[in-house]
Amino acid sequence: MTRYIPRPSAGGRPATGVARAMVMAGLAIVMLACDTSRVLDVDDPDVVRPGNLKDKSALPALRNGVLGSLQVAYSGGADQSNGGHEGLIQLGGLFADELINAETFTDRINVDRRNVLASNGSMVSLYLDLSRARAAAANTVAKYEQLDPGTDGQAEMLAVEGMLEVLFGEHYCSGVVFSTIDENEEIIYGEPLTRDQVFTTAVEHFDAAIAIAVATGNAELENLARVGKGRALVNLAQYANAASAVSGVPTDFVYEIEASNNSDRQRNGIWHYAFNNGAFSVADVEGGVGLPFASANDPRVPILDTGGPGFDNTTPLIVSMLYPSSTTPTPLATGVEARLIEAEAALRAGNGGGMMSILNALRSDAGITPAADPVSQAGREDLLFQERAYWMYLTAHRLGDMRRLVRQYGRPINSVYPNGEYFKGGDYGTDVNLPVSADERNNPNFQACLDRDP
Repeated sequence: MTRYIPRPSAGGRPATGVARAMVMAGLAIVMLACDTSRVLDVDDPDVVRPGNLKDKSALPALRNGVLGSLQVAYSGGADQSNGGHEGLIQLGGLFADELINAETFTDRINVDRRNVLASNGSMVSLYLDLSRARAAAANTVAKYEQLDPGTDGQAEMLAVEGMLEVLFGEHYCSGVVFSTIDENEEIIYGEPLTRDQVFTTAVEHFDAAIAIAVATGNAELENLARVGKGRALVNLAQYANAASAVSGVPTDFVYEIEASNNSDRQRNGIWHYAFNNGAFSVADVEGGVGLPFASANDPRVPILDTGGPGFDNTTPLIVSMLYPSSTTPTPLATGVEARLIEAEAALRAGNGGGMMSILNALRSDAGITPAADPVSQAGREDLLFQERAYWMYLTAHRLGDMRRLVRQYGRPINSVYPNGEYFKGGDYGTDVNLPVSADERNNPNFQACLDRDP
């Protein structure tokens, strides 16, 4: 098991939009020093200022800042100044069929009912957090290339950059923009990218990470990049290539982003919104077509029925026990996902028996009764995506899979996405992905999503 521990980065959220956030992320990241033996003992963060980024001694601190930003964007935090800080896992799960809204905030209710404006406050914050993390990773990759090329740190940052790009590609419409900064600290505005261009860019970064990790002999970072590459290739419908990418990844491999009680920002945000805020409840056949996450009684989706309502004093609060404490780490890539990618490649190659063997080997390892072969193609597809949903519950995979069911498997949207009457009033909307934040209009190259296709 691999565990990488993020350090906190402080400071307020820039008020001048995505481009300013990327500059701040690239030039002035606030984080703890790089002594990992003191990670739980240090109280006051060190500050790496732009003028001190000319020596490779600053690189570990930059790396820590990237992982801290990734944690907030991915799993959120428990910043009490604004009641919390939701991450992609919560909001993506809310938009999909993993979670339902159990509180009263209109922005998040609209995420749950698939009716999301680009100006939605929760979406603006999330897009900014993801952009900050990606820009910080890209900046740190460039610094490694300049000051300490071909090292494990560069490989890790390339893989993290690729993972963030995959998350953008899976969750957002076509039109995502990746801006950068030059040596003179000037913003280089990116052009809107199609969904597939985002995934192709990620593959390039994963390939670069793999090359470095192979050269340095770091199997852990190679596995991280290989799982990421496989994930990107599946989204590009390159199933055989995806299976080849992950073939050597051990099933017990895990790359985790750890949480801690050093600060509210570092606490696990998934835990916070469930146990502290009572904001999001585990969904169950949401909108008539979602999976039975709450009632399936599946050990991969452990739950606690609190017996009471959530924050809204109405919706029954059922919380996930995957994240039972403020310090529970969040997996970013796993060997189980590698096997699921291989199973899908087998299915797409017409080898349904091979798919079943892989799925049941995973179930056997976890002490779960083998699944029966549905035999039919549609039945096997249903089983595969259910297995993916249960194995990777609340890890920011579900929305990408729902989009693929429509895009790659020809399923009707209303057979995949919750629809009809929304339980808090009105009807579900028609969105199948998240819009790029309205703040991106600071970029003169951007106007709106290129399309809202799955």
